[in-house]
Amino acid sequence: MPRPGFICRRTARALAMTVVIVLGIAACGGQPAPEPTSTVVPRPTPTAADLLERASRRVAETTAVHYALTISGDTFLDTTETIRLVDAEGDLQRPDRVYSSFRAEILGRTITLQLITVGPDSWTTDILSGEWVAAPGEFAYKPGILFDNQDGIGPVMDRISNPERLDDAEIDGRLAYRIEATVDQATIGPLTSYLLTSPAVTVNLWIDRETDDLLRAELSQPASEPDGEPTTWTLDLSRHGEDVSIEPPV
Repeated sequence: MPRPGFICRRTARALAMTVVIVLGIAACGGQPAPEPTSTVVPRPTPTAADLLERASRRVAETTAVHYALTISGDTFLDTTETIRLVDAEGDLQRPDRVYSSFRAEILGRTITLQLITVGPDSWTTDILSGEWVAAPGEFAYKPGILFDNQDGIGPVMDRISNPERLDDAEIDGRLAYRIEATVDQATIGPLTSYLLTSPAVTVNLWIDRETDDLLRAELSQPASEPDGEPTTWTLDLSRHGEDVSIEPPV
């Protein structure tokens, strides 16, 4: 039978060896190995042409949009230049439906008119009675052109040459890219129903950084007379893709 002292000494040696082994393990591998770090590759900064292409594609995908148009300077709705467009607001629905409420000035008096377009047919409210009537053929204001597949805002963005990217901005709380370009009349004319008549029009576009939606388009032309006022259209677009119902009024 082993002596008690021998057992105690043997136990002490075993404990000492255990401590040495544990300390060795701690020294060699107790600290977790650092996790490998991934290298973040920055996305290339989009060029103005890239942004226009993305915005044009987004317009083509959009089924409906709300618009608000404000105008400074002279823009006439009729060929006799007696009805001056002040501003307009409404909805566009693909492929060919438009509702618009706009203010116009006739002989110094401001009136409010409404316009509905469904396919090839258009109606407007009568100036005197307020009743819906067929829109006259010479009525030049056709907001539905914005969604046109050939001459609308999307195809126009595809035809812009030498665009310049300016500093980003904020439109109604949305961060936006800003692009400026000069566009000739042959390109911009159909989009404005030829209501802007300058040979060259300065175009500024604000494109949502997150969604590529076109948030604002500003079209400017110099004054036609030396003492005249430049004409500027500011078109704000919102509610992209939201449901809207536009039906014939009669």
